[in-house]
Amino acid sequence: MVRILSGETIARRILGDLKRKKARKTPSLLVVQVGKNPVSAKYVGEKEKVAKELGIIFRLVVLPANISQTELEHQIQKIGKSPKVTGMIVQLPLPSALNTQAALDRIPLEKDVDVLSSAGFGAFALETLNILPPTVHAVSLLLRKAKANLKGSNVVVLGAGRLVGLPLSLWLLQQGATLTVVNKQTKNLKSITQKADILISGTGKRGLVRGNMVKKGAVVIDAGTSVEAGKSAGDVDFKTVSKKAGFITPVPGGVGPLTVACLFQNLFLLTERGNRAI
Repeated sequence: MVRILSGETIARRILGDLKRKKARKTPSLLVVQVGKNPVSAKYVGEKEKVAKELGIIFRLVVLPANISQTELEHQIQKIGKSPKVTGMIVQLPLPSALNTQAALDRIPLEKDVDVLSSAGFGAFALETLNILPPTVHAVSLLLRKAKANLKGSNVVVLGAGRLVGLPLSLWLLQQGATLTVVNKQTKNLKSITQKADILISGTGKRGLVRGNMVKKGAVVIDAGTSVEAGKSAGDVDFKTVSKKAGFITPVPGGVGPLTVACLFQNLFLLTERGNRAI
């Protein structure tokens, strides 16, 4: 019988520990949002709610959707220099006219709680960073809960995006997993996923993974989220996959809330270390 990997349970424990922490300096999180994307606003609202629960400083800066690249980078750099800010986020996605990575690279390494700047990702790749990207940390905790042994396991990752697939793939290789990464050009997807001891999907394509694509007893981590009509759904068709998998994460309630908790854990760690990221 399938076992549900609840991210909410672990997230509550992490947030409870953070709430009891006696920090020498109060952490402060600043979020930069460009435009008024309703999906982005939803995720920002979740972060603000957790910040209030933890009693830390939260500030949201909303910039106009038509802001120029130069001005956006200037604003991010200016905010990053403030000693009052111990962690900052540029909420994604940005409008298509903007260069996302160039904007993220204006976040100081020592305040990059999402590990999305080139400097942060590079240090993570070289294993010299003191923190993990929140999604990677969340997935690692769920795999630990499932008692999954990564060394030698056949792991398939669907999607190679900057937020989920790419950092996860790099981390899995560091852990000794036998890794296959699939993308839009991959052929015979079903024959690949059926061989996976661990299947992780982060494409944002609703219902992509179905029961006939999963090996019996596999660990299935759904790290993809799409929102339609205000409702969240994952990449994995829970009804059919749960009949085959040994472990499965729900959406909502799986990777999402745990990723938020791991982000705040990063914020506390950077604040405690005087913003020393490496």
